[in-house]
Amino acid sequence: MSDQPSVWIVDDDASIRWVLEKALSDVGWRITVFDNASDVLRQVQSDNPDIIITDIRMPGTDGLELLRYLNDRRPSLPVIVMTAHPDLKDALSAYRPVAFEYLAKPFDLDEAVGLVRRALQKQSKTGSPNAAAPVEPLSWEQQLENIVQKKLDLGQSEILDEMGPQFERVLLQTALSFTRGRKQEAARRLGWGRNTLTRKLKELQVD
Repeated sequence: MSDQPSVWIVDDDASIRWVLEKALSDVGWRITVFDNASDVLRQVQSDNPDIIITDIRMPGTDGLELLRYLNDRRPSLPVIVMTAHPDLKDALSAYRPVAFEYLAKPFDLDEAVGLVRRALQKQSKTGSPNAAAPVEPLSWEQQLENIVQKKLDLGQSEILDEMGPQFERVLLQTALSFTRGRKQEAARRLGWGRNTLTRKLKELQVD
């Protein structure tokens, strides 16, 4: 049902995702699961969950990076952090001083459901400002970092050899578009000489 609260679960452990998804969906909430934080960073730019439950230690972009992003751009969004490392609790509180709950692993499912319920009730009482909050897109640096991290997670190597030409192609195409095809002006904007521009046009197969 579309009017039910939306709960996102982020954990690289499939068993944790499964038990939480089952327990929370049985309550009637709409559940979306993610096995990595990078996908959440992209999805949260266009969607408005009512609460996020996330693990901290995950391959690639971890829960701390997700918390940093949410703290900067979605400070009113409730977050429940799951971790088996209680020593992280004080450190984590620095990232989410307002909308932050802590769920220690291993946890009781009733405890998890209760935490989510209380967080949603608290959000409802405050008028759910999260839903109307403007969302800033990821910077190009963050997008590039996410792409590289995903390739590393997949075990890919020689990433620079693969991505370097792609990155230069985007730079060149954008500069040419900005200068309305004036190649000399595009070269100047990129800090290239005319010979470099001619060579890059051929190497990168840019018309």
